[in-house]
Amino acid sequence: MKLEFINRILVEARAGAQPHPEDSIFDGAAAANTALESLNYVIKNPQSITIKFDGFPALIFGRLRDGRFTVQDKYMFDAKYFADSPQAWQQYDSQKKSGKLRPDLYTKLTNIWKGLEQAVGSSPGFFWGDLLWWETLSPIKGKFVFKPNVVEYRVPVKSKLGTQIAGRVGGVVVHQYFADESASPVQWNGKGLVLDGSVTILTPSTGITFTLNDPVQLSKGAKAAVSQYGKVTEDFLNGLDGVARQAIQKYCNKRITGQTNSELVDWLREPANISAKQFKTLVGEEGNGYLSQQINGVKGLFLIWNAIYAFKENLAQQLEQQVQGLEQWVGNKQEGEGFVFNTPHGLVKLVQRGTFSQALFAK
Repeated sequence: MKLEFINRILVEARAGAQPHPEDSIFDGAAAANTALESLNYVIKNPQSITIKFDGFPALIFGRLRDGRFTVQDKYMFDAKYFADSPQAWQQYDSQKKSGKLRPDLYTKLTNIWKGLEQAVGSSPGFFWGDLLWWETLSPIKGKFVFKPNVVEYRVPVKSKLGTQIAGRVGGVVVHQYFADESASPVQWNGKGLVLDGSVTILTPSTGITFTLNDPVQLSKGAKAAVSQYGKVTEDFLNGLDGVARQAIQKYCNKRITGQTNSELVDWLREPANISAKQFKTLVGEEGNGYLSQQINGVKGLFLIWNAIYAFKENLAQQLEQQVQGLEQWVGNKQEGEGFVFNTPHGLVKLVQRGTFSQALFAK
């Protein structure tokens, strides 16, 4: 059995690359409907949309209640290891089980340390952001260019954002805030940091006011897919054990990011993807296994997954077209990592998986 139907709709869905809304169906029809509610919510309430910057690494910086200034990555912060110097980072790394050092990072931190301390002032609290650049940038053909991870950013020197970058020793985009080291993070409101110091502090929206139009046919199509196929899809998923369910979800993600072009059954046949026992249960010796017995549920799963993906992808493309004064490039394609927005159900991300994720995995 080749399941050509599944192969075709997955290929057609690949228009480009917090949870991915389309993956919600693996948690059932109710979760898929919640994802659709979130997408419809952001269309009506786009003010919380921010650019998902591809900075690296994530930094949490601020002051403890005793006034001590510290900078750490998220793992150090969770471990309550508050580094008060780049040397403390090296000490932390040397004590890890892996013992792997990050000498290039210590140099970057040394360059921006004083600027970050200037930015936080004297009040306690911590800011969570991503490092974008770590030395004074020189213009290249009239643009400031920096590539912290996968996405390359190009900012015209004479733009508003360009004036914030000129002459600064580094840049961090801040997205969340902790009132203290034990508090839960909340979305940063843009206040509490000095923005004109030696390190550029960017807000995730970079001053852009985003808007969205409702792609009516796609939103209705996604809703109809869940309504029509949600029950049969749930029945199919409930008949899978956790390992098999995770394997099929992994296949969806690898297909959309271009990591595999195999049909589902061929992909499952590869020993690295599932055990021989699981393969026998799912496919059977003559193609008469669980997938064949539940073919309507399998089709329903992929129809819903693709319908939600197409809806989400349209919104992401609308937002990409509104990013001005900040070019984002992945390889030879002008496109960024995506966007993040807040809803009553929590944070949701809109990521161009077919482009950004391919480059990330290749890296």
